[in-house]
Amino acid sequence: MLAEYRLTWRQALVHGLRTGGLGSGLVLAAITLVPPQRDLPEAVWLLILAPLPVGLLWGVVVRFRVRTTLDGSGVRSRTYRSGDRVPWRYVVDIRAERRRGRTVVAVYLGDGAVLRLGAPYDGGPLDRDPRFEQKLVVIAQLWEAHRYGNLPDADGRPVSAR
Repeated sequence: MLAEYRLTWRQALVHGLRTGGLGSGLVLAAITLVPPQRDLPEAVWLLILAPLPVGLLWGVVVRFRVRTTLDGSGVRSRTYRSGDRVPWRYVVDIRAERRRGRTVVAVYLGDGAVLRLGAPYDGGPLDRDPRFEQKLVVIAQLWEAHRYGNLPDADGRPVSAR
């Protein structure tokens, strides 16, 4: 493995808080649909606030689940649901692009497809990655080094020796 990137702890916790806040909002909306009562039991407040710590735990899970691995054979991006592996020989360009309020690393393939990596990314003020540009440069340098035969292939031989 040449490099591996995951979400930063800050990004993971912000993701978890967003998920937990959405859950709390849904519980609160459901409670407001119930006919009003004079006294709300304390258990209702627990129901409203319980999604926040659950969301934080989810953020920790996401941090360990979402990753990008770069090795001699190519790029592997693992997200929430699945993983995609792309050999270096199919990569024609690597760029940073804006998607849904984030700057993500986009790997352009020879057939016109685009693989957007789950990590690293640079988000808004709360989920900013201060080393995003460095990570992008490393990914692009590894691709170019492999492209011109300076990295070992999956079998350990330099690409130029094939």
